[in-house]
Amino acid sequence: PMPTFRADDSNSSVEAGKSSREKTFLSSCAETSFSLKNGELLTESEAARAAFFGTGVCKHAAEDSAVASSAASDEYSCELLFSGFAFSFVDSSPAELAVLSLHDVKVDATWDSQRKGYAKSTVVVGWLQLDNHCPGALYPVALCPRPRKADFDDSEKKPFTAEKPFLELQLDFSPRHRTGIQCLSAGVALRDAFIFIDLAFIMRVQRYLLRIQDHMMASTGKSHVFVDSQGSWDPPNIDELIKKMTSTTIEVGNKSIFLQRLTILPCKVKLSVAPAQALTKYQEMFEGEEAAAIHAAVRKGDILVGEGSGGLGVKIGGKNRTALAVMQGMLKSILVDALIRCDGASLNFDGVALFNQLSNGQQLATYLGAHYLASLIANVPSLIGSLAAFGNPVGLMRGVGEGVSDFVNEPVKGFKRSIEEMDPTFVVSGVARGAGSLGRHTVGGFAGSAAMLTETAAKNMAVLTLDRKYAQKRDRLMKLKANGGKGVNIVRGFESGVQKLVHGILEGVKGVVSKPIRGAERDGFEGFAKGIGKGLLGLLVKPVIGTTDFLTDSLIGIKGAVESTDSESYLNVHNQIRPRRALYGRDRVIRPYRIDDASAATIQARSCLGGEEYYDHVDMVKQVALMSVNQLLILSEDGEEVLRLYFQQIKKVEVDYRDGSCLLVFYLNETKQDGTEREEVKCEDEKLAKLLCDKLMEVISAIEL
Repeated sequence: PMPTFRADDSNSSVEAGKSSREKTFLSSCAETSFSLKNGELLTESEAARAAFFGTGVCKHAAEDSAVASSAASDEYSCELLFSGFAFSFVDSSPAELAVLSLHDVKVDATWDSQRKGYAKSTVVVGWLQLDNHCPGALYPVALCPRPRKADFDDSEKKPFTAEKPFLELQLDFSPRHRTGIQCLSAGVALRDAFIFIDLAFIMRVQRYLLRIQDHMMASTGKSHVFVDSQGSWDPPNIDELIKKMTSTTIEVGNKSIFLQRLTILPCKVKLSVAPAQALTKYQEMFEGEEAAAIHAAVRKGDILVGEGSGGLGVKIGGKNRTALAVMQGMLKSILVDALIRCDGASLNFDGVALFNQLSNGQQLATYLGAHYLASLIANVPSLIGSLAAFGNPVGLMRGVGEGVSDFVNEPVKGFKRSIEEMDPTFVVSGVARGAGSLGRHTVGGFAGSAAMLTETAAKNMAVLTLDRKYAQKRDRLMKLKANGGKGVNIVRGFESGVQKLVHGILEGVKGVVSKPIRGAERDGFEGFAKGIGKGLLGLLVKPVIGTTDFLTDSLIGIKGAVESTDSESYLNVHNQIRPRRALYGRDRVIRPYRIDDASAATIQARSCLGGEEYYDHVDMVKQVALMSVNQLLILSEDGEEVLRLYFQQIKKVEVDYRDGSCLLVFYLNETKQDGTEREEVKCEDEKLAKLLCDKLMEVISAIEL
């Protein structure tokens, strides 16, 4: 019972008010107690949930709960496992530009139809790789995960797999809110990656994507003119393009998102950039004029950078017609090569951690963009220090530091194990491993750094010769990998260096005679005078270039010999998932991918049939018959040419048997100079011989029609 108080007349009205509030309070307590006993009152967690969703604590919450419980809510769970996906990108030439592959993909998701509970989804990608199929690419793989030591120790490991997945994405969605605000938690874990690119590949991919965008905009009625002309391809305005692409999704982007948690783990990227390689005549024919012009412009340094657009462009078809323009072109080529070419630049990107943030899609994208831009700016010193023009001093210091670390840590590890095993040999083994690591990293680091300096000097001197064909031919020579690839040793490096030294001397001497003659044939006396100048300049510079190339390859051989066990060797782990796609016939018809046709087309591109369209092939066990749209080429096991004929020369083909052997007999339309009217090729299998006959007659019939 509540206590009672005696009040005088002056305070009677106040006491009456208090008595009324006390009665209301007592009535509320009694009602609450009754509701609690009958189970009509919400628990603390239910009341908190009802208060958060704005439905009231007592009456309204009970009503909403009753309504919600009356509607059935189905729960769903989904688990998808894929061995992998491969996306082939074919440009308008047509030619396959790149292949993006995802391996060991796993998708898990759980949700309910009424969105009353939490929905969860997880995406895991075991391996992601982007293959560069541009001809002459120094790095066949443009993007892949950075390998760990355990990936090399397991020799039985499946290709394109690793201990940890490349990408892990987890999303948790809270129950639906009546205001429409989406509440979620997200986590992203990205494995360290290798990026190996050249500018020609970047330019061709950028043009490919912009043309896809033009097609999509044209199909939706939104006009966007792709800037292209015979003279130049201007850099695209990326900001404007993004605005146009997102103009239909502004409403969605402005929707509020409540991030309970957003976590993106830090990652490291090892970046290498190589200049574009010159294409051969056959490669230019196959890739098309546009792609060949891009490669030539990038190699000359005719690069356009859009101000504020973030895009790149190239100036196509530019020519230096005056002495000043020639000097400017040389300096531009040297400058672009110095600022672009880098080897193994280590970029560290900080992680992101956000808690209880209310934002929208555009604000979140702006924040993440600013965060990673700041991380990229912080890595500028590392990028500059990794430029090949400076000899990659950052990589040198990093390698020597790893050697010093091993020199200290390995004996300590051996000492600890010696105490545990009571065996002193572990100490000796640890000292040997530490000293060996220090020696390898020190010698290999200095050799690699010196090789970059000499290679840069030789490349710049090749520009100064004013002989573009010589520079392109030098680019196409077989180059040793300066990062410890397989098969690179001192002997091979010395052998390659001697060949390039001899090549430089011979080119210098030959140019003294050939340049004046070619100049006179083209421009008369003026061309003859220019030819004499170019010949004398080449006689002085080209032997020096050959000597520098000799030093470069010798240093690369030393580096490869001492770092043959380097765990991050490019060639040890980076292989394309498959050969470049084969395109069939003169029209380059795209068919379902066949690895045997792709392999045969790759062999054809490297043979004397390079530049011609692929038609078909026949595997003859110990030989292979390659058929382009014009010729037949039969190669032996070791790649030697057995037979080469134009289809117009073939009258008919028959299978003959002689001395228990199966022979393919090619009857010719015209007698050869030696008087023979037919060619014979031995075949191991009768069925394969008949198959080749049928295909040849099919091709010949198609040509006649």
